[in-house]
Amino acid sequence: MKLVTKNTLLYLAITLVVFLAGGNIFYFRLKKIIREEATEELYRKKEQVIAYIEKNQQLPSAFDETMALRPAAAEIREELKDTVFYAEAEEEYLPFTQLTFGSSLGSQHYKITLAKSLFEEDDLIETITTSFIIIASALIIILLLLNIIISKKLFRPFFKTLKLINHYDIETHPDVVFDKCGTAEFDQLNEALGKMTARISADFNNLKAFAENASHELQTPLAIIKTKSELLLQQEGLTEEQARQITDIGQTAMRAAKLNQTLLLLSKIENNQYAFKEKIDFAAIVKQKINLYDELFGMKDIVVTTFIQEATVHLHPELGDIVVSNLLSNAIKYTPSFGTVEIQLDSKKLIVSNTGSPLTADSSKLFNRFYKENPSSDSTGLGLALVKQIAILNSQSVSYKYQSGTHVFIYSF
Repeated sequence: MKLVTKNTLLYLAITLVVFLAGGNIFYFRLKKIIREEATEELYRKKEQVIAYIEKNQQLPSAFDETMALRPAAAEIREELKDTVFYAEAEEEYLPFTQLTFGSSLGSQHYKITLAKSLFEEDDLIETITTSFIIIASALIIILLLLNIIISKKLFRPFFKTLKLINHYDIETHPDVVFDKCGTAEFDQLNEALGKMTARISADFNNLKAFAENASHELQTPLAIIKTKSELLLQQEGLTEEQARQITDIGQTAMRAAKLNQTLLLLSKIENNQYAFKEKIDFAAIVKQKINLYDELFGMKDIVVTTFIQEATVHLHPELGDIVVSNLLSNAIKYTPSFGTVEIQLDSKKLIVSNTGSPLTADSSKLFNRFYKENPSSDSTGLGLALVKQIAILNSQSVSYKYQSGTHVFIYSF
């Protein structure tokens, strides 16, 4: 929910509560005032009747149809109550306030009843209440519109800042300039965000430079070690043990160089240096890699089955190449001789399946960095971690399951 909408709804809720409470108070107060006025009128009539009897020593004729006089056997106690009378003209029962009291003329007691119609008063209350509701509703609508307009104007600097943050790209626009707006809180926010983005940009550049420099500096000594080990192997007079140790040195240097390159690649992916995306022909990449690895499949007598459909993926071309290469390399590495590999591709996913023994460890660790099913393997343990990171950064997914003696990797896009 947007900030202005939330603010407007909160304002509307408070306004409705205030108006409903005020409306109820107004309604019952108005009703009470009108009832009190009707009661006062009845008591004024009572005083007039009593004054007439005392002055003239006779009963008055009824002032109107709302007055009744009847003989009574005993003294009448005064009573005020609400009642209803049937009105023939309106053909319905109408509300009245009725005052009953007693009076004496000589030794005879009389019961005198005065009534005041509340029908007109109820009509008046209804009219006033309806007018109040209409005026209050119009006022609420006007206040809401004013609140929306004022809120949008007040929060305009905030929305401008939010837009800048949403479009912030550390690669293409590392420097973000937040303008002053004159509102102290927003200016403080912009100042804090400006400092934060500047620190992020500096840290990112330092980290990127460190990763690239470290990789470059490591490549040279590793290349020297590899070259020197090859030269040593060519010397005469080496014992079998010496040759084995020199070979181990060369192979270790090669693994270290590969690990160095993979870590650099992983760092670039995490730093979003492959942010550029385009629609790539994923089917063409899969077919190309299958042909490229055909000899490796043949070396282990692996039977390869393919079901390739046309598929287009929104991805950096190099990253698409890495995903397919790593999944196929993983299948070749862990498929036993004379095993089978099945490759399926459709418009939504790439599935690479290979036969093999079940995992001995937790499958949830399979995509962790440096995880290896066989610790003695010469694998870097980063291939599947690279695939996982590519999937995350491109809002895609990769999953694993083992069923019916087959390892199944599913890359969904």
